[in-house]
Order: sequence, then C-alpha cells, then structure tokens
Amino acid sequence: MEAERIATQQPDTSTEYSIKIAMRDGFLSEARVHRPSNEGNHPLLVLLFGGGFMFGDCDQLSPYARLAVRLLNVTVINLSYRVAPEHKFPTAPHDVWDGILWIKQNAESLQVDLAAGFVIGGVSAGGNLAAVTTQKSLDERLSPAVTGLWLGVPWVLESEVVPEKYRQVYFSRTQCSDAPGLNQQAMDMFNVAYDADVKSPDFSPFNSTNPHKGMPQTFIQVCGADPLRDDGLIYERALREEGVKTRLMVYPNIPHLFPDFFQLEAFQNFHFDILNSWASLFGKHIAAEDIKQALADSPFTLCS
Repeated sequence: MEAERIATQQPDTSTEYSIKIAMRDGFLSEARVHRPSNEGNHPLLVLLFGGGFMFGDCDQLSPYARLAVRLLNVTVINLSYRVAPEHKFPTAPHDVWDGILWIKQNAESLQVDLAAGFVIGGVSAGGNLAAVTTQKSLDERLSPAVTGLWLGVPWVLESEVVPEKYRQVYFSRTQCSDAPGLNQQAMDMFNVAYDADVKSPDFSPFNSTNPHKGMPQTFIQVCGADPLRDDGLIYERALREEGVKTRLMVYPNIPHLFPDFFQLEAFQNFHFDILNSWASLFGKHIAAEDIKQALADSPFTLCS
C-alpha cells in the first residue's frame, strides 16, 4: 500500500515536496509541503488527514493544499501520523504534536511566518487531532500561537466524556447508526483499533484541565446524517459559550464525507465553504467566482 501511494504521489518540485520529521521515538514521519512560488515567508496552514485513525496519509488533502496555495498565497504542510491498529493511541496525537513543534523550530528554513497566520485543520479523525493539538498548544502556551482552527466533520467526543449539560443533545451516534458510509459498525471497528483512553486530553479537547477558553477562532463543518454530527455541534456550542469566535456550517441530511457522495450539490457547497473558511481564518477575502473556478479545476480526494 505504501509503495502504491509513493508511486502515485506527485514528483517533488521546488513548490511541492516531501520532508521527514523525527518523532520522539526516532521514527521519521513524512510530511508534504506545498508552498507558493513567490519569495518570502508565508503564513502556514497545517492539514491532518482523516480515516478513522486507521487509514489515510499525507497526500490525502493535497488537492486542497494546492488550492490554498493558489488562492491564499500560504504555505501548507500536510502532516502524517501513524495509524492503528499497528500504532494505537496515543501515537497519533503524539506524532502530530511532535510535527507542530518541529515546524515551530524550523519555521525559518521552511520559509513560514507563524506570526502572520498559523491555522491548523483536519477532517474526521484528523479533525480530532487538529482540535486536540490546538487545545494543547493553548495549554502549553505555544508561541507563536495558533491563530485559527478548521474542523471538517470532527470526531471529538465519546459518550463517557460528554459534559452533563450537553448529554440531552448527544444522540447522533444512535440516530445515524445505519447511515451510509460511516455507521456504528465502522465506528466500533475504529474504536477497537485505536484503543484510546477517551478521558485523556490527547483524545478530546473536552478533557483539558481548562478547555475551550482562549481558543482561536474556529470554523466547524457538520453533516446532518453523520454519526459524528453532534460532536461538531456540541463542540461549537462549548467554544462559543466560552467566548470563542466560531462559525458553524451544517449540511442537512448529508452523510459523513465519502467520495461517492461528492457530486451532491451539498458537497459542492461543502468544498466551497472549506476554502472560504480558510480565507476568513487568514483574514483574506476571495471572490466567490475565483473559489468556484479553482474547485472546477481540481480533483477531490477528501475522505473520512
């Protein structure tokens, strides 16, 4: 599988290339760098792939990274993390945190200006890791601070850690247990493979000793027929109640993200909102027609 991925990966160029980042145990983790062709240091977007903590790689979000470079003139780094069941919890959040620290230490050679913009984002399981990492960056007083968080259909809760005041609105796991794409059977498989301590701050930002308060502006996308729906809805509410600037985008009756559904009009809106959200998180305005044209020119590989 890894050989097949490498064979289909775009060849390295001066603006798109792979690097290796040493993890705390000495493992060399691949990351994919996408950068503008113009000189100078650029703001940074870090992207984390999805796949239930079992699947995916740092190439998954490259089509979106290229669009971000094209439209926003930012550098994008797609980090990797080791996946289950070979690498159980907390390997994934540790890998991402080690990657963030490495980027911070090597910002100058990467030609990124974190003070000008430092956004972290992820989809599904990658959304979990993006939220956990951003909360940890706040808890650890990382400087320069993360300035924005984007979460696509994030997985941030399990029933054991849902705060009491939100329990009555946490029912999408059962309501959408037979949803197409991602269902309860798949969730059970992912949970067994990942084997997380769900009460650890490395699993959920809700487990931080001081959750939510002071988090950067956060944009969250939620699908209405997704078992993970209420994770995103509750997280946005918890952030907003702590004074965090948020934006919630909901796509009614749409299941969890899978390529088979991408031709649905709602998913076209989903793609548009990804890029529009990133622009806002970097304090930029991109014309709607420019976003639509960029999307028309690009393939999609986003998955769960």
